[in-house]
Amino acid sequence: MIQDDTLVGGLALLIAALTTSIAIGPWMAPYQIRSIAAIQKRYGSIAARGVWLLIAFLSAVSGAAILSGIRPSYASPPATLNQNQ
Repeated sequence: MIQDDTLVGGLALLIAALTTSIAIGPWMAPYQIRSIAAIQKRYGSIAARGVWLLIAFLSAVSGAAILSGIRPSYASPPATLNQNQ
């Protein structure tokens, strides 16, 4: 595993944990972010919490994919790129 993948994957999982705590916790400051405030004003606080949970879910999936080494078919790790040149 590449160290960059570990850093980015771990950071994505950390963001997932943070946004999950925002969605389920009593912390109201993140709901003042312009995009989230607009969603909350138009659709209500449940929808705004749903957006935070969606961000958490997507971050967790991305972090897990990065840490497991899943790559697009056209991408290869830097070690194999240097060998092909």
